[in-house]
Amino acid sequence: MYLDTVQKFAAVAESKATAVRASLPAFFVAAMMAGVYVGLGIILIFSVGARVDPAWQKLIMGASFGIALTLVVFAGSELYTGHAMIMPIGWLCRKVGFADLGKVWAIAWIGNLAGAVLLALIFVAGGGGAVLADGAPLLLKITDAKMNAPALELVMRGILCNWLVCLALWMASRTASDAAKLGLIFWCLFAFIASGYEHSVANMTIFSIALLAGHPDSVNLAGMGHNLTWVTLGNTISGALFMATAYWFASNPPVTAKPAEINCRLHGENP
Repeated sequence: MYLDTVQKFAAVAESKATAVRASLPAFFVAAMMAGVYVGLGIILIFSVGARVDPAWQKLIMGASFGIALTLVVFAGSELYTGHAMIMPIGWLCRKVGFADLGKVWAIAWIGNLAGAVLLALIFVAGGGGAVLADGAPLLLKITDAKMNAPALELVMRGILCNWLVCLALWMASRTASDAAKLGLIFWCLFAFIASGYEHSVANMTIFSIALLAGHPDSVNLAGMGHNLTWVTLGNTISGALFMATAYWFASNPPVTAKPAEINCRLHGENP
């Protein structure tokens, strides 16, 4: 039922590990692109959110954020939260080693952060648009809340967020229709923004812009580190456990099957 999709993502994981071995700088640049693309979505939603009634704010912001993952998927780039699902599938299917998984995760995360910071520098140097004008109170209010939230809450919101992001990627891979992909991406990202969940890469841009602009003492680098640590953990748990492991397990024969049979199935061979 899900085996074809699992094998597809296992092959993707293998290609990512190969890409890192072939050229780490090239993979890093692609990861920076993902940080920029998600950041462009963040700038958009704060620009429109600053101009609407607070009662409609989350709905309008959520409805605008689909551009972020649309750019990542259709333009191509290396997003950490997507790799939180993809690389564990490759490892479970024995297509990549644990070292490959760790290397892809580390480079993707650092590259995403570098891209987010670069975008924030350009955006703030350009005046900051509506985000740092009408939207400054909204940006700082949300940043303050994110940086000072309890660790457990951040982990749980991170889990729920990346569950939706990975579902968008999972479902998009199961259809050949670009229109369907766009619709699936829209609904999943709408749900996570409107529900107030936490996405580590999106937060990188939020925090970078807030720190580069005028901000209260409660908005600081320590708060950024606190949030990104726990949100990244939550994002990783949902991608690796609730998506990768769950669908890998659901694609296997009954648990009474021999390990060799399971491994063969996941490699597309006859047991």
